[in-house]
Amino acid sequence: MTRPHTLIIYAHPSPGSFNHAVLQAVTDSLDRKSRPYDVIDLYADGFDPRYTPEELALFHEGGTLDTLVTRYQDLLDTATRLIIIAPVWWSGAPSILNGFVEKVMKQGWAYKITVRGVRGKLGHIREVLYLSTSTSPTRHLRRRCGNAIEKVFLGTTLRQLGIRRRRWVNFGKVDKGGKRRHNKHLKRVARLARP
Repeated sequence: MTRPHTLIIYAHPSPGSFNHAVLQAVTDSLDRKSRPYDVIDLYADGFDPRYTPEELALFHEGGTLDTLVTRYQDLLDTATRLIIIAPVWWSGAPSILNGFVEKVMKQGWAYKITVRGVRGKLGHIREVLYLSTSTSPTRHLRRRCGNAIEKVFLGTTLRQLGIRRRRWVNFGKVDKGGKRRHNKHLKRVARLARP
């Protein structure tokens, strides 16, 4: 059995955000247990989620001209677990995170097309934990806003890539409740982060 290795995908531009505190809680927890991990910080890396015509021309063969895409694919190849940390913006994942999926998950590398549809090639990633924050209550996102993270991002997109276990944990009303509520959530994500 492959030794567990966590890949954290972080998608928030502000080092002073609560999302950054979640990232710190996760990495501290993994460090305390001596669990190996890598971090992809999409904003700090300067990741450009846009396709150029030249990049798009390579899509079907799984090729890329972007060295970050190659680096990210190498990290995904060694991961057995993903932790995604991102805010909920306009009821869904931030555009840079969607762009990461669109640009990194190349046909031929992350999936192939069969007569029965998409067949994922990332089954070595046994689970994904999506940790998000939102100003809206979680119930509102699930019931009134289409539940985009659970149904589309996790339930369709990552499932199609072959990742079987997918879980969403949202910290709704992030701007309410004060330090005590925030600290309680950070303790929870620290527990969840340990494989």
